[in-house]
Amino acid sequence: MNRKQTLVLTVFLLCVWLLFISVLRANLSNTPDSVRWFNDHNDRWIYMLRGEWLPLGRVPYKDVLSEYPQIPTYLFGLLHLLVRSNSEQMVYFWHSSLFSFMMLIFLLMTIRLLYEMLPERKWMACLMLLPASLYFTYNRFDILPAFLCLWSLWLLKRQKHALSAIVLGVGALTKWYPALLLPIYLSYDYALNKRLNWNMVVSFSVTCILIMLPTLVMGGADAVLSPFILHAERGMEQVSLPVLLNVVLSWLRITPNLAQIKYTFLILQLVMVPVSLFVRIDTFEKVLQWEVLVLVFFILFSRIYSPQWILWLMPVMILSIRTRFDLAWIVVYNVVVYLAFPVAVDLRGIDSLEYKLAGAANMIILAVLLGIALYRAKIHFTWNFVHFMNDRLSNLFRSKSA
Repeated sequence: MNRKQTLVLTVFLLCVWLLFISVLRANLSNTPDSVRWFNDHNDRWIYMLRGEWLPLGRVPYKDVLSEYPQIPTYLFGLLHLLVRSNSEQMVYFWHSSLFSFMMLIFLLMTIRLLYEMLPERKWMACLMLLPASLYFTYNRFDILPAFLCLWSLWLLKRQKHALSAIVLGVGALTKWYPALLLPIYLSYDYALNKRLNWNMVVSFSVTCILIMLPTLVMGGADAVLSPFILHAERGMEQVSLPVLLNVVLSWLRITPNLAQIKYTFLILQLVMVPVSLFVRIDTFEKVLQWEVLVLVFFILFSRIYSPQWILWLMPVMILSIRTRFDLAWIVVYNVVVYLAFPVAVDLRGIDSLEYKLAGAANMIILAVLLGIALYRAKIHFTWNFVHFMNDRLSNLFRSKSA
């Protein structure tokens, strides 16, 4: 991306930010229950509250609740250092505005990196500006781990394994899902070099430990575990696949065992992570397809529905575009997610048929993406780590006999 293209994109995103914090701040309405067309103040208000540990001189997780990993929790606190006001509304205005400005910077960096990584049709990097992607970049922080995962992929492609694992570790303490991608990296490196890359394992682990260490020192083990416990206690929510399945079963007058559904879907969410350790991932193209597989399994079978998770998939989906259908499907996916949230949920309500139908459409799209990725992954099972242990033992016996 040359200077002129970067400047145009920067100006565009700056105009978006200025419009969203001013003219469009009230979503073209003065009523509090209006459709959140541009601004979702609910989540960004929560972000401000989660960061109050710093101005109050408290310990995050121990004294001030946070359901988020360390990186965003620290970030929410640090933003308070840039805000000076006695009015809670003004504190929120500047905190949320600065937060959104920062997220748009990460969007700019994501588009630039995608532009560099795309072998051709580089304009497809701008698909990150589709409605849902732009909306959730501005209103959530999921673009940050999405950028970190993309950067980590870029480093992996250049065989910078340790640095790739470090960046992935930072991503995992921003949103936990990047940790699911480490086995893919290990399988890819093993297929190319016939060895288990312990440097990546150690680099990733040490990075995570160092980021969590301040929480452990200040708040103890309970503070470290508190966000995990909060999420583990969440039930089935909104228009997730288990919720939609429960609705269908209710129409059929079948009473499901909710505990069984919960644990079955948890297994389905994570099943592709261990599987990725035992398949042959010997090209970067397969790395992309396996990232899609792992992420789609996690999102599709989750018991909660978080529309901003589209940002996790968008960069790797863009890199995986091979046909016009791929391109069209990304556009459809993006539009459907935005129509589900905020449009359907605000216009018709969280329990409305329209919201459920939009949620069902979202699940169908994900299922199609899953099928495409499974077909293209060309799965060939290989006992990578069995071979690794066999090689190590063989070398050990050779050294002893020598």
